[in-house]
Amino acid sequence: MFKKHRWLRWLAYFAVAVLLFYLLLLVLFRPSHERDWELGHEALPHVSYSSAGNEITIDNYRNFEWTAVKSADVKYEIRTFDLDEMTGVDVFISHFDDFEGLAHIFLSFGFVDGKNIVVSLETRRESDETFSPLLGILRQFEIIYVVGSEEDIVGVRTGHRNERVYLYPTKATPDQARELFNLIAREVNDVYESPRMYNTLTHNCTNELTRPVEKMSDVDFPLTWKTILPGFFDEILYELELIDSSLPFAEVKKNHFIDNSKVDVKSETYSQDLRRSIGILND
Repeated sequence: MFKKHRWLRWLAYFAVAVLLFYLLLLVLFRPSHERDWELGHEALPHVSYSSAGNEITIDNYRNFEWTAVKSADVKYEIRTFDLDEMTGVDVFISHFDDFEGLAHIFLSFGFVDGKNIVVSLETRRESDETFSPLLGILRQFEIIYVVGSEEDIVGVRTGHRNERVYLYPTKATPDQARELFNLIAREVNDVYESPRMYNTLTHNCTNELTRPVEKMSDVDFPLTWKTILPGFFDEILYELELIDSSLPFAEVKKNHFIDNSKVDVKSETYSQDLRRSIGILND
């Protein structure tokens, strides 16, 4: 009995120590917009709506031309889109590590004219920082929503980074895609107004994009290891029938893998080429 009480006491001490450590992190690491940010994270995007509500203007729309993994021709632009011409939303999953579970998830909203708005929630890192899932738990990074073109955000991954990229068109209707975009745009503007900390477990590229989906629909994403490890999140999308589920999952995944050698980011038809490469757009 005495040994049991001693074990419980040490467990309580450990819990208190963890709590105090986290409170210390809250005090020491406060979010800020004023740091020496790495390339691509210098400017925060902002979405403005016209009085009619259907036309939007995006400030700091990122449209870099990457010349290497860590160098680019910097282009932050002002772009205008008509939300009434939105056609749907696709999910990209880009694997940046040999371990399949480590990946980055982002969305691409398509329009009638073939243009896209890519929204990617990322760790806003300083110029001397590199991403670490552990440091992401310990409040070492702020959040940034990168909003820009497929040529930039997808292109650097199929190009200089040579990551394993998958493209999954969702079954969302144009109205559903527009509603999802509007919810995410609020978050984009909130971060623009007030800095926010990233957290590998609770505020990451997956759950910051799934929460708006749950808010606007009856979809309920399960909390499993597949949702914690973004590289396996396409299995959740498949199980919930949010993407093509007409074939066994392994075959669906294979069919939506982009062969980087068959797409050239310098092509004027890069976005169309991405979709032709997986057979969802005909010549």
